[in-house]
Amino acid sequence: MGTHGTEWQSVSPLPELGQMVCGTCRTLVSYPRGAPRVRCVSCKTINLVLEDHQIGNVNCANCEVLLMYPYGAPKVKCSCCHSITDVGEHNQRPRLADQQGPPPHAVI
Repeated sequence: MGTHGTEWQSVSPLPELGQMVCGTCRTLVSYPRGAPRVRCVSCKTINLVLEDHQIGNVNCANCEVLLMYPYGAPKVKCSCCHSITDVGEHNQRPRLADQQGPPPHAVI
């Protein structure tokens, strides 16, 4: 029993949420972090959730909006103007050493 005769209940913490735009209807969808897929509440499309290290960015060759794509994709279709942009050199992931930065200096 808590103070004043009330009973304390343990409350589970809320899961950390991520957000993505549905690939079909462009609705912003929230989902629990770590979920591999999320169903859009508007159009019911099941979207694959990609983590930050699995996504590349390139500007649309026509309207210059920033596009996201999964690494390995040779081209990406713009959701605004529907033009196709070749990913090319932007598709190569940085080497792991480049992502991590320089090694820390050893203290002797």
